[in-house]
Amino acid sequence: MVENFKLACFELTLEAKEPLFLPPYKGSTLRGGFGHAFKKVACALREKECGECLLKSKCVYAYVFETPPPEDTQILRKYPAAPHPLLIEPPLDNRRSYQTGEALVFNLVLIGRALDYLPYFIYAFNELGRIGIGKGRGKYQLRDVRAESRDRRGEGGEGGNEGSVYTYDRQMREPILPCC
Repeated sequence: MVENFKLACFELTLEAKEPLFLPPYKGSTLRGGFGHAFKKVACALREKECGECLLKSKCVYAYVFETPPPEDTQILRKYPAAPHPLLIEPPLDNRRSYQTGEALVFNLVLIGRALDYLPYFIYAFNELGRIGIGKGRGKYQLRDVRAESRDRRGEGGEGGNEGSVYTYDRQMREPILPCC
């Protein structure tokens, strides 16, 4: 068993400000757009590759997308990078379009130190809404981010630490982190 393992799941609600046209697998669009927006908001030297950047050891973008293996690792010692500390769980329905005012809801799972960077994730999803996603780059507004309780198996928790950590109207609040 790993000591001090942290994991939290957040439900994000996007409200279409323009029609959104997404591919059948929405996860690739959300992940790709998010990566672009995250680099834009978190990287000090956007034109450089992470490997040649002097700031990479302290950079939020490098930690999330060029995740270094822990220095004391035995398991990952042969690999240049560890698995990324985030998962995007898109809706599994076949819906591909969202009209103005309709909601797109999906989950974001953060693992380990990535939890410390939750404000960056929220800011990047806001920025992606301004840039636009999908065919025609439809714009959206991040309406709500809710912490969800899950047990270690990923199943819904009882009662627990659910609650809104961000709303468009109130912006960031102190997060209620449902650690498993």
